[in-house]
Amino acid sequence: MAFPFKVVAFDMDGTFLRDDKTFDRDLFSRLLDQMLAQGVHVVVASGDQYECLLKYFPACHEQLTFISENGAHIIDHDRELVVQTMDPAVVDELIPFMVDKMDLVPSLSGHEHGYISPNVSASRLKRLQFYFPNHVFIEDFKQLPADRFYQISFVVEPAKLKMQLQTLRSRFGERLKITPSGNGSVDLTIPGVDKAQALQKMLAQWQLTADDLVAFGDGGNDVTMLKMARVGWAMQNASKTVKLAADFTADEDNNHDAVLHVLQSYL
Repeated sequence: MAFPFKVVAFDMDGTFLRDDKTFDRDLFSRLLDQMLAQGVHVVVASGDQYECLLKYFPACHEQLTFISENGAHIIDHDRELVVQTMDPAVVDELIPFMVDKMDLVPSLSGHEHGYISPNVSASRLKRLQFYFPNHVFIEDFKQLPADRFYQISFVVEPAKLKMQLQTLRSRFGERLKITPSGNGSVDLTIPGVDKAQALQKMLAQWQLTADDLVAFGDGGNDVTMLKMARVGWAMQNASKTVKLAADFTADEDNNHDAVLHVLQSYL
């Protein structure tokens, strides 16, 4: 059957991946072969680092397009196309303010490496090392590495979250996009950069439009992508806000390979 779209874009955590970070590899391989045979562009669109995303697609990464860092870093068929990093002046002001004034421990997603502190809980450290497979430890944030940064994240106690967000927004609100990402985590990213903006760039390069796109997501950082696509699918486990932004809600959640089953139905 002819696939009705020319571009497929899907989020990873909570969407394509099960909670244990697995997916039905055999089914994906079969569907990917069918889509590629019809000239479909398959896009992995995630907030994670490119190096982290590669772990899931060791045998086929050169056939995919990766929109990582929530749109700031684009790799198409193993070619780096877009690198959008934070203003160094903002970073130089932000990090000391977070560490000295707010008593926060940042994690930095750089172009060369991920930079994490070893002085966090064991569970937090294990999580950071998973998401930053190519990481460097930083004991003292007074001396920042010579790198460019896509985004900066931190975790705060839920009771302090509202106050910390207000503090950051009052000082950096016009220069940073400040987004809570759940469980006390907060992402600081470049204003105007998101998955939808990155997809628009790729669609233009492929001489296509949003009418050629089907997108899948579950989280707040997927909303713009779901809204711009001709058809946006929310996972059954998505929040109410995401479901309202989508055209359809899948019958299944991420733990039951909802993305793959919707693609299979199209094919």
